[in-house]
Amino acid sequence: MTSTTPAEKDRDAPPAPGPIHVLFCADRGYLQHVAVAAASVAESSPGRAIRFHLLTCDPASEAEDRLRESLRRYPAVALAIHRVAGARLDRLFVDRHLTREAYLRFLAPEVLPADIDRVIYLDVDLLVLDDIDKLWAADLAGKAVGAVAEIAWGEAAPDTRAAALGIAPGHVYVNSGVLVIDLGRWRRDGLCRGLLDCAAALGSRAAYHDQDALNMVLQGDIALLDRRWNVQTLMLGSWYRRALPGDHRATAAARRRPAIVHFSTGAKPWKFRARTRRRADYFRFRERTAWRDQPPPGLTGAERLEHAAARALLRVGIDVYLVAGIGDRLRAARAGMVRRRGTTLGAPEDARP
Repeated sequence: MTSTTPAEKDRDAPPAPGPIHVLFCADRGYLQHVAVAAASVAESSPGRAIRFHLLTCDPASEAEDRLRESLRRYPAVALAIHRVAGARLDRLFVDRHLTREAYLRFLAPEVLPADIDRVIYLDVDLLVLDDIDKLWAADLAGKAVGAVAEIAWGEAAPDTRAAALGIAPGHVYVNSGVLVIDLGRWRRDGLCRGLLDCAAALGSRAAYHDQDALNMVLQGDIALLDRRWNVQTLMLGSWYRRALPGDHRATAAARRRPAIVHFSTGAKPWKFRARTRRRADYFRFRERTAWRDQPPPGLTGAERLEHAAARALLRVGIDVYLVAGIGDRLRAARAGMVRRRGTTLGAPEDARP
């Protein structure tokens, strides 16, 4: 099986009629990040009719009120919240890093109204920086879903992951953080059941759980989207030099002009002292939400002052934590050079007997 070639047709495609439907899946603790991601969508597509859908297992909460308040400033935007019984996900593996909400996207065709035939699914840890109409109009060439190829980093190459899962050679392993879903295909082919059954069978053995299940079940039925639509922050930093040669070529244009920036590592921009690229963009959109002045939880008084100062510097283009990280790497590199020099030339004069 071979996935389709990258869908460049999203670049100049005319806007599709009717509203764009965008899906998030989250519990109440992540609604502040849903608000930021949604604000980035609305700001990048001003005036476009957008219908946000939230799938959650939680009851109504104050956080939902704040999410609605955050979106009220965008007249063309609407929000629908769909509650799913947690019991529907009881057989799926969860732990302190993986919540049941990670699997909710698999239920989208059953939960969303039947007259919605397509939806864009977005993880909550990302920002949309280009007109989402271009992604909405992407040509899936009859495939069930559109997604971006996973990045390749040395031994963690997606081909290695695919082989370990028993995925047929030639299938391109994709990242599940940005999906264009053909809901009609999923409904007709009963893909919800197949995806949930696969995730349940994988259990704790899967490294990437819901993403692994999606790649296994939909192999051969995935349209590859331009990498601009899921630029993981690792691609923007020094780790880029460790990528496999093919990834260098694939990501060069995406790095220069990302349409979606995905904070896919543990260094989330909202965490205290996080070192990640594009933090300034995150806080720029966060200023448009009801969480604009809320610091990370659990900070001391001194840490709150540091957090406020760091945000103030971000507004003028200075990320103190990235600067500190560069300094750490320079010191580590210098120490490595000294060690190598000592190995090559012998011990320093004052260490010799």
